[in-house]
Amino acid sequence: MRWIIWMAIFSLLCSLVLAQKLRYIPTQPYVREVGECNPAPPPRNPSEQSRWEEWPGYRERIARLAPHLLGEPDPALLMPVQGVRVRQVWDSFGAIRPGGRRHEGQDIFARRGTPVYSATEGFVLRMAYGPVGGLQIFVLGAGEKRYYYAHFDRFAPDLREGDWVTPQTLLGYVGNTGIARGTPPHLHFGIYEGGRETCDYRALDPLPLLRDRNWQTLSGR
Repeated sequence: MRWIIWMAIFSLLCSLVLAQKLRYIPTQPYVREVGECNPAPPPRNPSEQSRWEEWPGYRERIARLAPHLLGEPDPALLMPVQGVRVRQVWDSFGAIRPGGRRHEGQDIFARRGTPVYSATEGFVLRMAYGPVGGLQIFVLGAGEKRYYYAHFDRFAPDLREGDWVTPQTLLGYVGNTGIARGTPPHLHFGIYEGGRETCDYRALDPLPLLRDRNWQTLSGR
């Protein structure tokens, strides 16, 4: 019983510290993977070739949608994975991963097929498959923040690139595609900010911004 109390106190203290200081990582493997940053020519493999060919259209889409998102970024984000509470998320932002890369988001574990909703309003900028993120979605939100959802088992059937989404919009279902294959199903949730002209992006820790939501309001969806 005593260790439970100490763990609760420790979690509370960690939450207070996180709330006071947002954390960033100045790196961008996920942003590079989905094609926002044009790979250096010549393409080295079929995946890079595909991104190279799609890059002009992708950049055009950003330029077209960005003027509609000039407001300040959302100060808080709603938990995207149905039934999960913020206190259940084990902080892994910045953790070292294979190959020396750092973890650029938070992993939210849930059963395979658990619904995933948008944490904020915005436009669906990209729906794609990549070797790292697997089935992944980028939502372009206010202030040109990019909200990154990865490792889906499958996307919501009616969702399309360019769609406007809200926190009530179903994006897809929890899985373990991409580099997460062989791990328990989870959603990788990340935030990216920076200049799209220079591709000088940095990853922002989403955990201090996440808030619990009332899942009963979505029970009929």
